[in-house]
Amino acid sequence: MSKRVYKLNFSKSSYDLNDDYERLSDHEKERIAELDADTYFDYDDDDECYNCYVITSPQEIERYLKILTSNLISNNCYDLSDDVLKGNINLAKDLKSMVTTTTTIKYSFFIDDIDEWILNNLDIDIVLDRISDIGIEKLSSIEKEFLKNFQL
Repeated sequence: MSKRVYKLNFSKSSYDLNDDYERLSDHEKERIAELDADTYFDYDDDDECYNCYVITSPQEIERYLKILTSNLISNNCYDLSDDVLKGNINLAKDLKSMVTTTTTIKYSFFIDDIDEWILNNLDIDIVLDRISDIGIEKLSSIEKEFLKNFQL
C-alpha cells in the first residue's frame, strides 16, 4: 500500500496555526506547498483543536512532520489505514458532524476518495475476517463490491 490514511491533530486552532506558518522560512513554506496528498478533510473542533485527515505516502507525511518538529509545532499523527480497511473506523460517519455549509463539497470529495482508497487497498483476507466478525449481510457496500469483483 503506497498511500495511507493519516489523522493529524493539533492542540491549536487553524487560526493560531497560521501564526506558526508565518514564522516558517520561505524554503519550508515552499516544501509544504510541494507536499503531495491525494485528498484531505480538515476542521477545527469545539476544543479549539485543528484536525486534518489526509491520504498520502509515508514519505510525504514524514517530510511534513519533520518541518513541524523542527519548528516546535506540536501535533499528533495517527496512521488510520488498517483501522479504516478493517471497518474499525468509519470516516464518513465519524466526520459527518464536522461538516458545515462551507465544507460540504470538500467532505463529499474526501469521502469519495476514501471509498476509492478502501476499494483499491482491500484484500480478500480483510473481507473474510470481516465476514467472520460481523456476517456477510453487514458488510459495507465497498466490501460487497470488492467481493463481487474478486477473482482468484
